[in-house]
Order: sequence, then C-alpha cells, then structure tokens
Amino acid sequence: MLTIRQTERRLAVVALWGVAGPFGLGLIQSGLGRGSIALGLLGFALLVGGFVGQVIVNGLYGGGFSRGEIAFGFTAFGIAVLGFVLAWVFDPAFGTADIVVGLSGFAALIACFLVYLIAKYGLKGSFSMFHRTGRH
Repeated sequence: MLTIRQTERRLAVVALWGVAGPFGLGLIQSGLGRGSIALGLLGFALLVGGFVGQVIVNGLYGGGFSRGEIAFGFTAFGIAVLGFVLAWVFDPAFGTADIVVGLSGFAALIACFLVYLIAKYGLKGSFSMFHRTGRH
C-alpha cells in the first residue's frame, strides 16, 4: 500500500506531465507541421521544463525516478527519434526548419539527461554507470 507521501509524489508527477507533455508535444507537432522553428523549440522547452520539474518534485519528496518512469522515458525518446529519422529519410516535404527543430530539441533533451546524471552521481559515478571496468 502506498503512503500518503508516495501518493502525493505520484499526483504531482502526473499533474506536471499532464500539462507539460501534451502541450509540449502539440507545439512540437505544430512547429514541424508549419515549418516554424520557434513553435517547435517552444514545445521542446516545455518537455525540458517537465523534466526539470520532475527532478524538483523528486528532490522535494526525497526520491528518484522509478523504474517505470525510466523505462517509459527511454522508450518514448527512442520512438520519437526513430519517427524523426524515418520522416527525415522518407518524407520529401521534410524541410530544413523541421531538421533544425528535431536535432536541436533532441540535443537539448540529451543534454538535460547528462546534466542530471552528473549532478546526481558526479562525473565519475555517471561514467561508471555506462563503463564497467570489472573483468570476469
């Protein structure tokens, strides 16, 4: 059974992403559909704001990202990147503005992830998560 504190954290996360997620994705879609760099980047800024907001919520409630949140984040990011690459390759109407929005936005999300890892675990701890030096 969940404690009140865990329930409050979940509600805060759902409320945060309930606003940042749909509006961010809608602005990204509008930016890509209209060829508007500003709208697309504003959408990615909302997603970055949602990520920063969840880091703050996690800090306030003394927790980190759950395994489900991590799995969902990586899966959603992977599907979005795959969709972007496929659209870039197969859509003849995919313009320069669309490429700028996609590459800039994904670079910003990756940068946020790396800054979070370094801030939480330090440079050495972050590196060792990906590079295990033990030999068997």
